[in-house]
Amino acid sequence: MGAPQGVVPFRWNVARREQLGRLLDREPATPAYMADEPFESHFPELRSLVVRTVARAGDARLLFVGRSPEDLFDYLSGALAETAWAERIDLLSLSLDRTSMDYASAAAKEALREHFTALSLHPEEIARAPRPIAFVDLVASGRTFGALSDLLVAWAREVRVDPAAVRRRLRWVGITAAGRNSPNAWRWFQRVPWAAEYPRSALRGVSVPFWMWTHLGDSQAKTTASHMVFRWGAQDALRPSHDTEALYALRRAVRIYETARTPEERKRFAAGLAARPEMREGWLRSLVLQLR
Repeated sequence: MGAPQGVVPFRWNVARREQLGRLLDREPATPAYMADEPFESHFPELRSLVVRTVARAGDARLLFVGRSPEDLFDYLSGALAETAWAERIDLLSLSLDRTSMDYASAAAKEALREHFTALSLHPEEIARAPRPIAFVDLVASGRTFGALSDLLVAWAREVRVDPAAVRRRLRWVGITAAGRNSPNAWRWFQRVPWAAEYPRSALRGVSVPFWMWTHLGDSQAKTTASHMVFRWGAQDALRPSHDTEALYALRRAVRIYETARTPEERKRFAAGLAARPEMREGWLRSLVLQLR
C-alpha cells in the first residue's frame, strides 16, 4: 500500500524499478562484518515462514513491524503482485519499546502519529477497518507488541474511540525461535500482561529454527537504519542511505521480490498454502486460486 513519502520513513519500493535508478548496475561490496549470504539455500525456509505467517494471520491486513521481517514483506510483495491481496501488506518502520514514548518529544510523537495515519492506523480507521490488522514481528519477549498495543489504546482514548473496538480489529503474529515441542513449551503470549486484553485467537505464533531467527533479527544487512525514537520526524529518516550495508540489502530485497514473482515460485507458494489446515477456510482457498 502506498503512503506519502514525506511522512513515512524512506525505504526503496522494490516493485518500482524506476525508483532504483542505477543502484543495481553493479554488485555491491559485502559488508566487512558479515560473510556473503547464501541466498538460494535460505529461500525454501523463507517461503515456509511466509506460508505459515499468512496462514496464521488469517484473513487480515499484514503489517510487518520494524526491519527484522523485511524479507517476508519483499517476498509477499512479489508473490501477491496482481492479486487482490497486493494492497494488504505494508511495512511499519518502527523501533519501539515501553520507554520510547517517555523519551519522545512532542514533535516526535506528532510525527509518529502522522506516520501511523498515513498507513491507515489512526484508531478511528482501525476500529472501522473492513478486516483485522495483523502485526507481524520477530518476538523475544513481546515487549514491542505490548508497547504498540499500549500506544494505540492510549491514542484511542485520547480521540474518544472505544479501545475495545480497536483491540477487536488487531492480531499479533510473533515469529519465535523454535524450542522443544511439548504441552509445557513456552509461548510468547503467555507471560506478558498486556496479552490478557486480547482473545487467545488474536495471539498467534510461528516458529523458525534458531539460526534463521538470529539471521533475520540480528546478523542480516538491512536496507534502512532502525527507526528509533530519536529519528521519529527526523529529515534524514526520509532520505535513502547509500552505504555498503543498505545497498547490499537492497540487492537482496530485489532478488527476493523478483524470485517470488515468478510463476514457478508462485506455484510453490500456492502449494504450501494449500497444504495448510487453514485451507478449509474460504479466504485461503480464494487466495490460492488467485496465485494459481
